[in-house]
Amino acid sequence: MIRSVWLAGAAACLMLMPAMAERATRAERAQAQMAGKVVKAKFTESARAAARSFAQARSKRGLRQAVAGEKGAQPQAMAPGVVQINMFDTGREAFFVLTETLPKGSRVQFFILPPDQEQEWALESLEADEDLKPGFSFYLPGIKTLGDFWQTGLTTYLVIVQTPNGKESFSATDFAAKGYFRDIVDVDYMVPGINSWRQFWSGSGHWLEISGRFLANTKTYVVLEDIVVPQDAIWRAPGNTDTIMVNLAAVPNFDIDLMKGYLLTVAQDGWTDTVQFRFTPLRK
Repeated sequence: MIRSVWLAGAAACLMLMPAMAERATRAERAQAQMAGKVVKAKFTESARAAARSFAQARSKRGLRQAVAGEKGAQPQAMAPGVVQINMFDTGREAFFVLTETLPKGSRVQFFILPPDQEQEWALESLEADEDLKPGFSFYLPGIKTLGDFWQTGLTTYLVIVQTPNGKESFSATDFAAKGYFRDIVDVDYMVPGINSWRQFWSGSGHWLEISGRFLANTKTYVVLEDIVVPQDAIWRAPGNTDTIMVNLAAVPNFDIDLMKGYLLTVAQDGWTDTVQFRFTPLRK
């Protein structure tokens, strides 16, 4: 059996044989997953206004805090998903991975916000044609395909989600472009921000310890590629701002017997940070 797969942003089809599914790239799997489940839609004026508000609220330094503190920047709720950009590969693939069920009729709208604080690039708008479950991946227009006309500074990839009841939420990540690099001041403002990770056995748990800069007592999403970590598999000490603990043995569909590489993403307050993570099976 052969099935046609809709490609986001292009009027083309990719043919995948079921026997090839395991060998397909993550992008191909995401595109296949989207087939028949999302349709192109118009951008909403409210989403355009929200993106414009984000762009105007930013400053070169303190980008995330500048947006969070701007009362006019809407929406302010964290989206039921995370932006994930693979900055560690030349393909620069980008995904939006759902962390909660997205109702049918919801719109997911993608924007790039250049550092000049004066414009926003509307990339694509998609509408869910059915309820979409956690772990569903939208394959986003990749930053590699946007050409070489980058401005120097921190650039934001913004996703705005609008549910059928009109409620809007956002997920965003930023990255340095055109030879710009974060310094120690910029890094302080980068929250959430992952510094390092380690894994170990303790009791009946196979733990992943994520160290970095995090918000205390705040809802946190952790995603490994398209595997969403349940909230009850995440542990944090009250008031802790530098460590997130994940019990990998309690994460559905995560194979603790295979060495494998993942994009590890942490999201808080609508912002995400992503690093490479290689899981290695350990003996108890």
